[in-house]
Amino acid sequence: MKISEKYESFDEQKVENIVRELIKSGVIFTVGIDRALYQYIQRVATKLGYMDIKPMDLGRAYVLRNEDYLKVVDKIWEYITSGILAPGRNWENPRFPNLHLTVKGKKFMEK
Repeated sequence: MKISEKYESFDEQKVENIVRELIKSGVIFTVGIDRALYQYIQRVATKLGYMDIKPMDLGRAYVLRNEDYLKVVDKIWEYITSGILAPGRNWENPRFPNLHLTVKGKKFMEK
């Protein structure tokens, strides 16, 4: 599928909203920071109205620009370094790329 440049680059607020939605939906805990994250960012950005990808194309479209993907990854790392997210999902998946919401993170998400 052809890459489309027909969406506005993500500003700080859009990036924040995307990461919060990835956390709320639980996606960040099941895929962590790996290749599947790209597709989930596209899905969330489409759901929030930041991108316009037809539902039937979501799994195979590569519309998200690398600069916007990296903005989201950078925000996730910011959440990790500030103690909102931490490595490990459970005792079976205790390391990266798996993540979990910390106690501090749960309070942060309640805001």
